[in-house]
Amino acid sequence: MRALHELGRRVSQKVLYPPARFVGRLGLGPTAFTLLGLALAVAAGFAFAAGRLRTAAILVLAAGVADMVDGAVARANERGSAFGAFLDSVMDRYSEAAYLTGLIYFYAASGEKGRALLAVFVLTGSLFVSYTKARAESLVPDFKAGILERPERVMLLALGFLVGGYGALVALWILAVLSHVTAVQRIWYTRARLKSSRRDR
Repeated sequence: MRALHELGRRVSQKVLYPPARFVGRLGLGPTAFTLLGLALAVAAGFAFAAGRLRTAAILVLAAGVADMVDGAVARANERGSAFGAFLDSVMDRYSEAAYLTGLIYFYAASGEKGRALLAVFVLTGSLFVSYTKARAESLVPDFKAGILERPERVMLLALGFLVGGYGALVALWILAVLSHVTAVQRIWYTRARLKSSRRDR
């Protein structure tokens, strides 16, 4: 999964860098795309809540693209900053919370309590995936662990709901399980690295 993530990152860089440089020359910074991604994610949340599931899936994908563009604009135009990276990370959490909350509301309002609870597990899993990484990076240099990064979560959710029916249910189950597996994986990886560093002293 990590190899696939790295391949996707390299491909997206090659595809996005030329337009990112052009966007930079127009005076648009990465923060504009960070906020655009958040706005699209909020719109996806409202679409989910209204039962417009495929529209919501398209908006989730669009928010994911905006999230990739903001990083490309920052790197291609050397406009990256520590605060920009921090803001992007925080807005990513708000984005996931926005559209997954809309999905939870839709299932709860439709009387599908099981799917609502499943979506809650997806939401909590996505937050713990991000939190464990943030805490681990403050303790372990060059931290790289976890099978399910945010781009994969976005893609799985969007494709599941574009397919619809059981495709959406399968996507939710995969996300619910693998997000928590990723969080646990990061906990064990961090523990192992910290124990190893103490032995090396």
